[in-house]
Amino acid sequence: MAVMMVVIGLMSASAQAAMVTTGDVISTASQQETRAQVLAILDQDEARDALLSLGVAPADVEQRVQDMTTAELQAFSKQVEEMQAGGSAVGVIILIFVILIVLDLLGTTNIFPVIKPINTN
Repeated sequence: MAVMMVVIGLMSASAQAAMVTTGDVISTASQQETRAQVLAILDQDEARDALLSLGVAPADVEQRVQDMTTAELQAFSKQVEEMQAGGSAVGVIILIFVILIVLDLLGTTNIFPVIKPINTN
């Protein structure tokens, strides 16, 4: 009797699956690639030094990049690419400064006390 219940229990187990479109796969792969590129750029010595001079730990930056939405990541990536075209250390520092201000406005960080978050629920 117990064996029969186990067999019936195993037979009734069902698998659930959902369709994954090509667009979903490409979007996920593109997002992961963009994150990796941004993290690689922020891992450069100039960017790391600029972040440390502003009092931001590199581990915090990595976590913030991982938490970015797709739209934020695309905007950030575009800014990074434009800054790389210039290729100056000043440009990297300004980019990081702008990013930190945006993160403060979004309430993600609190690096600059004078900047109040947009959403104070």
